[in-house]
Amino acid sequence: MLTDAKLRALVASAPDRRVDLPDGSIKGLTLRAGPRAKPTWTLRYTVAGAGGVTKRGKELEGRKFFRITLGTYPAVSLKEARARASEFLAKAARGEDPLAQVEDAATKETDTVAELANAFLDLHVRGRLRSAKNAEWVMREYVVPRLGHVRADRLKRADLVALLDDLARHASPTAAIETRKWLSSLFNWALEKGRLEANPILGVKAPVRRKPRERVLSLEEARAVWRAASNEGYPSGTLVCLLMLTGARLREIANARLGWLDRSNACFDIPGEAYKTGDPTIIPLAPEAMALIEAIPRPATGDFLLSSDGGRRPLYTVTPNAMARIRAALESELGRHLPHWTLHDLRRTVATHMARLGVDAIVVERVLGHRIGGIKAVYNRYRYLDEKRAALTLWTQELLGSPAEP
Repeated sequence: MLTDAKLRALVASAPDRRVDLPDGSIKGLTLRAGPRAKPTWTLRYTVAGAGGVTKRGKELEGRKFFRITLGTYPAVSLKEARARASEFLAKAARGEDPLAQVEDAATKETDTVAELANAFLDLHVRGRLRSAKNAEWVMREYVVPRLGHVRADRLKRADLVALLDDLARHASPTAAIETRKWLSSLFNWALEKGRLEANPILGVKAPVRRKPRERVLSLEEARAVWRAASNEGYPSGTLVCLLMLTGARLREIANARLGWLDRSNACFDIPGEAYKTGDPTIIPLAPEAMALIEAIPRPATGDFLLSSDGGRRPLYTVTPNAMARIRAALESELGRHLPHWTLHDLRRTVATHMARLGVDAIVVERVLGHRIGGIKAVYNRYRYLDEKRAALTLWTQELLGSPAEP
């Protein structure tokens, strides 16, 4: 049975993977927790008299299961969650669907864009989508401050075009593109739920297009970045160095946990819920990468390897000050200005130079962690491990070679 003490411990140390914790007191009440999103209360229930069948056509004996979100912990306490669950179960026992009643009430109250956006985040985004933080950022920074007071059913295309054009000019192309994307998702959801009769953003295009980056560092530039990052040290410099030695995504290395480290096989064993593709993944670590990891101070209060507060929270990315020092140091060494590069460009650089060194394209794809189709994606986590390790070892030797080499 859940207790306040157990819940406080859960918040203090988030689980490595998503878990569902039954309350044990109220049937169907569950707390869903994971490494990223806030713990969320959900209630699984049936409505008296509601029938249904499974996807395979099996009769459910007059029962159809529904699930409703009751809020996040600790905003909604254990006591409050049980009270709400009891109230909803009582309604369901009378043949009333509490989810339909919640949505009907929200529909009547949702007049402005701000109210519609809050309902969208609460009922559709938070606790459900991996990109929830992006959605919240867009609504908080760009949509609600500028359009929040407008009635949603009175929005005009001209309002949205003006907003996107202004963001492209005065914020950033990315802000305009992301705002267009999430407004489209918001209005499509509102249409599906009967909250709007028309989609005002239909036919409105983003004022700019996202151009795929093509920046690849030369071997000379990559070696300079390596030395500058090595001198920067832990944690930001170590993060850059590990990105260069693995070709991994920023998220995977920046969020690395002590529990992922498999020393016997010299690799990170990453669970599916922590990986972009959703598949469990193995990242082999060359000896130089293992040496960097072994030099990291053991987390004192948490499990994150790269952290500025003893392991309680991950580093997320290189700090702005550290990046400025790295850029200044490598440009001083090269004696020239280095065209703009990003952390993701390091991943492209690793792939490009491995191909130059003769690594098979299939192995490069495996190193990059691109999804493998079929059953292989789940069960053959160690597939190509030797080939990936050999490729990364070859690249590591090239990267750490003498600057005078061609």
